Amino acid sequence: MKNIFKLFAILTLSASLSACSEDFIERDRPLVMNEAIIYADADYIESALLGCYSQFKASNPSFMSGLAYVVFDSRGDDIVNVSNPVTMQNTYEMKVLPTELENNRIWNYAYYTINACNIFIDNLVKYECEDVLGTTVYKQYVAEAKFVRAYCYYVLANLYSQPYTLNQDAPAVPLRTVGLTAAGNNDCPLSTISKIYQQILDDCVAEDLPSAFDDEGKLTRDGVTRASAAAAHMLKMRVYMAQNEWDKAITEGEAVKGYSLADDVTKLYGVDTYKENTEIIFALPMSTQDNPNTQMSAAEYFSEQATVCWLDTESGIMSQAGYFLPKDQRISKLVSDPDSNGYQYSKKFVDYGGKLDWLPLIRYAETKLNLAECYVNKSDGATKAKSNLKDVRSRSIAAADDVIDVDALTGGNLTTAVYNERRLEFICEGIRGIDIIRRGESFVKKNSVIDISVSPSDTYYTWPIPDAEKTYNKEIK
Repeated sequence: MKNIFKLFAILTLSASLSACSEDFIERDRPLVMNEAIIYADADYIESALLGCYSQFKASNPSFMSGLAYVVFDSRGDDIVNVSNPVTMQNTYEMKVLPTELENNRIWNYAYYTINACNIFIDNLVKYECEDVLGTTVYKQYVAEAKFVRAYCYYVLANLYSQPYTLNQDAPAVPLRTVGLTAAGNNDCPLSTISKIYQQILDDCVAEDLPSAFDDEGKLTRDGVTRASAAAAHMLKMRVYMAQNEWDKAITEGEAVKGYSLADDVTKLYGVDTYKENTEIIFALPMSTQDNPNTQMSAAEYFSEQATVCWLDTESGIMSQAGYFLPKDQRISKLVSDPDSNGYQYSKKFVDYGGKLDWLPLIRYAETKLNLAECYVNKSDGATKAKSNLKDVRSRSIAAADDVIDVDALTGGNLTTAVYNERRLEFICEGIRGIDIIRRGESFVKKNSVIDISVSPSDTYYTWPIPDAEKTYNKEIK
């Protein structure tokens, strides 16, 4: 772990230079590159920023490009993991140890990324880059780096901390906002979940981020694959929901403008998905030169060819009435036919060999269902909760084919319907495990493969901090 911090600056610079546009690659470069040269040139500065996104993906082996995505569904209760410990069976069985491979990888790559963002922000100040970039672009770049940092802390908070709603002062993870470029500065105490969430809120500076749309109202590639104002609003919305701050969450959700639900759910998955719809708010692109390492992509877990994680039609959301309807697009178009063993798989990510499926991290359907959950938690919010719920559900299934009458739902039945719709809509999209922990619920899995119930008071409810971090960070008790 000690050597991790020595590598931060090197990783940041190398990622920066490999995450460039074709025009940038064709430019003549100085024979020697150093920070002073990089931060004196607008194109080089942008490439350094793109390096932060490259660290966020961390395709080799993987961070957000597959590993963390799969972890949160494996912790949930709507898929069945029948693999071995190398492919997250221990995550599924809720018995992750401090030495677990995925535990160490997520921790390390999250902090690699956080440090890359910190170094970038520090250097913008150090080298007075506002003079190079201009005030508007300078603020945008700072806001983009802060958004990436905030997303990393959001992932860490939902693995290593007790829910905010159960204990606002629960110890979470070390909060680092200054870049480390040399060894010897490892010590950093755990911050509370309150402080981590406040940092995320502070880092989501929507007013300094651009719209994701061009002048014709079309999503742009950068608008989807880089931080936008809408993405910042959505991350803040998630945090406010975790704090049960429903009014603040609603304000953030209603600030998301210009997006709409795709008419065909299959348009949400595949390559260059932003070209097919206006629903994707933030996604990770893939290419043949930049895709997840072996056993690290979503397709290598969820697709039928992988045979690692099948959909739990026995006790998961698809076992419940109204959530496995044949004419629901999410079933008819995104669920495989039963294999020889009777198992069914998600068809959201199918490129098992090439691993080129883009990963949607935030889409407008979440905005709508977040609003539904916020409104259902307000005494006067039932009408708006139903409206947002119906918008998402009716996209996939016509009213004439639906066995659930949303308009007739009240009280706890409406709340359950909103929760269930989230489970079906976002299955295999890294949300279910977060929903469980942010609400302070137990992880309950009961099928022919597993029978467990892990409550917030149980040891394995949250992940343990990796041993390597405790070895080199003396502030971790």
